[in-house]
Amino acid sequence: MKSDRLAGLVITFLGTAGLIATAQVDVIGAGTALTARFFPYLLTGGLVLCGIALAVRPGETPLADVLERLTDSRGLAFAVLFCVYAFSFRIVDFRLGTFVFVLGAMMVMGERRPLALLITPALISGGAYLLFRHAFTVVLPTWN
Repeated sequence: MKSDRLAGLVITFLGTAGLIATAQVDVIGAGTALTARFFPYLLTGGLVLCGIALAVRPGETPLADVLERLTDSRGLAFAVLFCVYAFSFRIVDFRLGTFVFVLGAMMVMGERRPLALLITPALISGGAYLLFRHAFTVVLPTWN
């Protein structure tokens, strides 16, 4: 089996699981703002479509090469970091959780410059908060 076909099937499965999980997200009232389900539906729907496309038209990469890269310590550390971020999303302030996630991801990927480790996560978490909260009017988890 080609690695892309297997990856496409896994991505399709995970995207479908994401769609099911997104249907469980609570929606607060009806208004003009995008609901908390909008972006998860958009992203998981995209995953399903990309997974199907990858399964139907796989590339030539051998499965062993892909599995070796996925089980690399950095790949596993990033996966664990992402899972912690995803599962703590509802209980941790968006700005803090995103800052810690981006900081951790940068460190896992090898960034060691202190200034970059301070400024980049702050800009990304602050910018994402402002964009989603004020431009898209999405209610994000915050501590008040």
